[in-house]
Amino acid sequence: MNQKVKTYLPAVIVVLIAAALLIYQATTGKQMPDDLKQKMQDAANNGQKLTIEQMKEMRGKGEGGGWKDWMTQVGNVSIFFGAVSFWWFRFRRKLKSPLPWVKKAAKYLYKVHNFAGWTALVLTAVHAAYFLYTKKLGDRDQLSGIAAGLILLTLAGYGYVIRKFKNKWTRQVHKLMSFAWLIALALHAGGFFGACVGVTIGLWILLEIVERQTIAKKQVA
Repeated sequence: MNQKVKTYLPAVIVVLIAAALLIYQATTGKQMPDDLKQKMQDAANNGQKLTIEQMKEMRGKGEGGGWKDWMTQVGNVSIFFGAVSFWWFRFRRKLKSPLPWVKKAAKYLYKVHNFAGWTALVLTAVHAAYFLYTKKLGDRDQLSGIAAGLILLTLAGYGYVIRKFKNKWTRQVHKLMSFAWLIALALHAGGFFGACVGVTIGLWILLEIVERQTIAKKQVA
């Protein structure tokens, strides 16, 4: 087995497992959260009939109380740190930017890239541990969360290995796994993830526009 195959094999196995979890969740349909089921049952036992609006308001609000809300926010913060780490893939090409502040931003992201990535992993572990403990395996969004967590753990592992064994394949896998993580996260995280994606795309577009305008002005001058 050559070095390239050895490098790619663990990542391929993890992606296949994650894909299987995502496909299973998608094909079995979204299950109603246990806490919402219980509230609907209690309402039915009391002769009440919930409206669609009431059910939407109740969705996800059940057992766990404040802790559940806090752990959801921990997951959102982990997504933010993951986004910051991901920005480096674009800013690494900006180390020779004609704009001094872009160069500084690129150098800063290089410094915080690893910290942001490991922080995202730790926060994800806390978020996952809470919901794996408090919810039944297979509940709504549970499997997509496990898939995203496995990919992120593998991504972090390759990020660590890059420093130990420097070869182009390790870097390629690290980059590809980051995109695989985004796909799994898109199926799991919902609105906040979408906001981070929107900010990232907007930032990159704005950066390109400003750089091109700066280069054009210098050429005219």
